[in-house]
Amino acid sequence: MQNKRFDWLTRLEEIPSRIYMILAIFMLAAHTALCAFAGFDPMICGIVMIVLYGVISMVIYLFVHKRLKLFRLESNASEEQTQSVIYTFRHQLKLPYAVVNEQGRIITANSAFSNAVGIIESLFNLDINSLCSINLSELISINHEKMSFNEENDSEYYEDIPLKDVKKAEIAEIKGRKFRMESYPLSSKGKTYYMIVFHDITELCQLAKLHYDKHTAIGYIVIDNLEEIAQYVKISYQDETRKIGKLLGDWATNMGGVIREYENNKFLILFTQEMLHECVRNKFAILGEVHKIEIGDAHIPLTVSMGIATTGETLEEREHDAMVSLDMALQRGGDQVVLKNQTGIFYFGAKTKTLQKRTRGHGKIIYAKLAALIENSSNVLIMGHRTPDFDSIGACIGMTVLIRNMFEDIDVKIVVDTQSENFLASTSRLCALAEYKNTFIDGVSALDYNNSDTLLIIVDANNLAIVEAPELAKNTFKKVIIDHHIKKEEFLEEPELAYIDPSASSACELIAEMLEETLPADISFKEEANIMLSGIMLDTKNFTRTVGMRTFAAALYLKNSGADPEYARTFFEEAFEDYLSAAQFGSNAKIYRDRIAIASATDPGSSNSRVLAAKASDKLLAIRHVNAAFALILVGDDVHISARSDGSLNVQLIAERLGGGGHFDMAGAAIKSSTLEEAEALLTAAIDDYLDNLNTDEKEINE
Repeated sequence: MQNKRFDWLTRLEEIPSRIYMILAIFMLAAHTALCAFAGFDPMICGIVMIVLYGVISMVIYLFVHKRLKLFRLESNASEEQTQSVIYTFRHQLKLPYAVVNEQGRIITANSAFSNAVGIIESLFNLDINSLCSINLSELISINHEKMSFNEENDSEYYEDIPLKDVKKAEIAEIKGRKFRMESYPLSSKGKTYYMIVFHDITELCQLAKLHYDKHTAIGYIVIDNLEEIAQYVKISYQDETRKIGKLLGDWATNMGGVIREYENNKFLILFTQEMLHECVRNKFAILGEVHKIEIGDAHIPLTVSMGIATTGETLEEREHDAMVSLDMALQRGGDQVVLKNQTGIFYFGAKTKTLQKRTRGHGKIIYAKLAALIENSSNVLIMGHRTPDFDSIGACIGMTVLIRNMFEDIDVKIVVDTQSENFLASTSRLCALAEYKNTFIDGVSALDYNNSDTLLIIVDANNLAIVEAPELAKNTFKKVIIDHHIKKEEFLEEPELAYIDPSASSACELIAEMLEETLPADISFKEEANIMLSGIMLDTKNFTRTVGMRTFAAALYLKNSGADPEYARTFFEEAFEDYLSAAQFGSNAKIYRDRIAIASATDPGSSNSRVLAAKASDKLLAIRHVNAAFALILVGDDVHISARSDGSLNVQLIAERLGGGGHFDMAGAAIKSSTLEEAEALLTAAIDDYLDNLNTDEKEINE
């Protein structure tokens, strides 16, 4: 820069001498012309020209000299200022910066940057990506997007950016300190460079972490099986209540939290998110501590359910989410923690089987809520899940019996696949009855019956994605869900009534209880009772699995209402082709990790492919020393998995790792666009993850 200014001033100083020479030549030419052509005296003319030349030269000299003096003063001052600014910018500026080329090589950097990275010698040509552990290309892309956004919205780019909006690629950690980076493009001689500016946000991050750690988590806790257990052991449980209250109180105190009992066996707890992370790390070990408190001579462990939330900007929002999480924990069977935070919903626990929590008369309470909704509806649509089984079909028909006997003026339609093999096998007699002539419709036709006052009752499913007509469920304003499967996630739209009880053996059992508590004793519904009984038989494997006292009570009620077990059994008869297909599972079976049976087969083209897998998993579970069984069947491009357990392993948690769900001892999953080999690899990985995280010190309970 100094050399360029020197050359410029030198050229400026050369201008007068050139003007003098040109002026002298001009004067000489004028003197010659005047003397030769005008006849002037050469001497006089020469004197005049000399005087004129001197005057003009003096004027030029004074003018140019004054301007040169100003130029010199300005140039010297500018040079001094520039040198001072450059020195300050490079050596005294506290904000670290580095100028790099497109390859990330450092061209220049200031002392603050050198001190930050701990390198005193030259940084020239060092790779900034490796020096600061950053991704230059990603940083440039992010900053380009931000600048483009601000230009489009006519807003200033140079503004405070909330820490939560800073992306990971914009953060650099150097020598234990954190910096937020910004990149600015520079151009010189056709080349592009980038100036990377580092803003120290170490203290800001520490403050944000402190705020995050002290963020209040709200939780609801329920002792969820004291009263039910007491019905069987016939003893007082007050001592156990006090023990659990003290255990939970000590747990909250150790975390620096506050816990209050707001109702019998129900607690509200407040603690910091920092302590919540500790609970997550130990997988809520408090659940295992509660299990150690046993009741009765049978030493049945007690369990608690918790719903915890850290979401929402206000305590009111957080409290609501905590209550929703608790409801989900109870609907999933209890003995677990459901945690809802900013990133999603997480589950912990569920190490014991669900005990039946319903008492006699519970069906009447649910019916009272349901009746109010039916009375305010113009018509009712009833729907189960796709590829309906006997439980889904029986629950739909049982609900139809309830509505038609209690509300004669309400039009009822059942949305079902009328061509499915299970439907044809179970409703051959029913469809011959006059009252069912126009009852069964498909999903497309159901849309014509849907209006603003329509009530949609969904049975044997709580995931709207798997119902017979998802579009109908999406576009119905009023919905009721009655199911016995464990709820996996929150509803996008909360239904008017959700009756989800995983302790029930089947949806038919739940509806049979409502029928028993509401219908007059003299009402008989023989054909409907046959189908409902087959639904219970299906989900209990002929009353050998997931059976409680209420299950037998529901079956007895259906028997007294005209159900014939022998006739219901005929629904389960299989075709010879299906029998041969089931044999594939046996030939491909193997034992994994000494206690789990796995078998696979390809789809034989039957409409009951998943039923075949379920039967295969049941048979595998009968093998000695096998605690869980998984049957995989390839249907098209998807692999369906049926899982069964003897009660010592929670196959529901394994299925959830694969995107499925179900019950403690009966679950399933579907893996899209997969081969049997790929699906089996995913399954074994899920099994390993579950077993490796299983608390072997915690007592596992068989119902």
